[in-house]
Amino acid sequence: MRFWEILLVGVNFGLLYWVFSKRIKATSTSKSHWPLIVGILAVMGQVVFEGITWRMIPAYLTIVLIAAYLYVGRKKKNKRKWYTVTIQITMLTVYLASAILLPTFFPIFSLPNPTGAYSVGTVTYHWTDEKRLETLEKGTQGNRELMIQIWYPATEESEKEPEPYFTPEITRTVGIPLSHLDQVRTHSLSEASLSSEQERYPVLIYSHGYGSPRNSATFQIEELVSHGYIVVGMEHTYSALATVFPDGRTVINSKKYPSNSYLNDLMSTWKADATFVLDQLEELNNGGENDRFKGKLDLGKIGMFGHSFGGATSYWMLQQDKRVKAAINMDGGLIGGTVPEEGGEKPYFLMNTTWSLDEWLKSADQLGKTRESIEKEYYDYLSKNEKSIVGGGLSLLIPNSTHASFTDVSLLSPLNRAKGENPKKVHRLVREFTLAFFDQYVKGTGEPTLQHLGEKYPAVKFKVNH
Repeated sequence: MRFWEILLVGVNFGLLYWVFSKRIKATSTSKSHWPLIVGILAVMGQVVFEGITWRMIPAYLTIVLIAAYLYVGRKKKNKRKWYTVTIQITMLTVYLASAILLPTFFPIFSLPNPTGAYSVGTVTYHWTDEKRLETLEKGTQGNRELMIQIWYPATEESEKEPEPYFTPEITRTVGIPLSHLDQVRTHSLSEASLSSEQERYPVLIYSHGYGSPRNSATFQIEELVSHGYIVVGMEHTYSALATVFPDGRTVINSKKYPSNSYLNDLMSTWKADATFVLDQLEELNNGGENDRFKGKLDLGKIGMFGHSFGGATSYWMLQQDKRVKAAINMDGGLIGGTVPEEGGEKPYFLMNTTWSLDEWLKSADQLGKTRESIEKEYYDYLSKNEKSIVGGGLSLLIPNSTHASFTDVSLLSPLNRAKGENPKKVHRLVREFTLAFFDQYVKGTGEPTLQHLGEKYPAVKFKVNH
């Protein structure tokens, strides 16, 4: 909870308990109204300094309860019955708990500070693929459209405010319980000037997980940019959490629990999205759109990383597109193709959480699948992952983590974490290994940082698979 949120809850519930226990009633004198005035000022202070939020609705309504105690009914002098007092105090305490639990379980979280030398700038683009029609939504006419967000090393501009995690347009589209994310601040400065420290910058493509937003790994993206990378985040239309186009059109993910056959077909679309983005970057480097990135993209040094379905997309692009030099798959099952028995030739890093069969089986009822089909999917998942890292692929397993731990989702709520998980520690591991991998295989620094990290964090079982 933030400072003004804590102050609001503490002051107004303190007033509520005091007014109730002392049986305070307002009189004709102005002094008798001070509890309500103080309560209103506490609400106004939180709203003015931190912004109104649905998470604080129980705390806001305390002024209604204070007013009811002060102004409704007459002051009674007879002694209250013990069970009446007990019931009222219990109800008030339960209400206090709700006022504390909501902002605790849905915090205005802070992203980790980038550790590199560069500030982070960001800009969005709306790109249309004139070679492809939109096929994911029935009844949709026109070409495939994508919203793209690019993060880049920027000059420090103190007059600019960091961008919100979600824009107001996105929060209006997704609604509660994510509508407070426009109050979370990133470290990215909109339209900041590109740093001139380097002549050109290596490029990394980020592919989000199915049903996630394009900035789902902001904790990781901003860190990479601060160390001299340009990161390009694709938003896969109709498969992302929500997409808002510049003309105000909104698109949401309509298939929350897609079948395997649907996902197999969908992979072709996501790979085509990535290919299109790579083509567009060549135009951007030639001065397309504007001159911001003209000649600044080192297209001979391109890497790709992604989470879940986006991690699988990164793997397939590494195998199929010569422009992608190295890739990281964060906990993605390799659906959408056949993994070669001999592995791959280019640098590939598989980061996983410690999935168990029991965890997979918990989803059987939710997905409407049988135990047998879930078991088959689980062992197929393991088999493909093991094949993908044969011949020199890198791997690690992060204990006390979940599928969401490789994204910002673990910061959204304690409910999204594994038992005993420390999201800051997990994110530090992911950031350090990600940076070391791309430094070695995209930038070509040649430093053996990965091995040192493996020794530094033995619990993750980092290894090179032969």
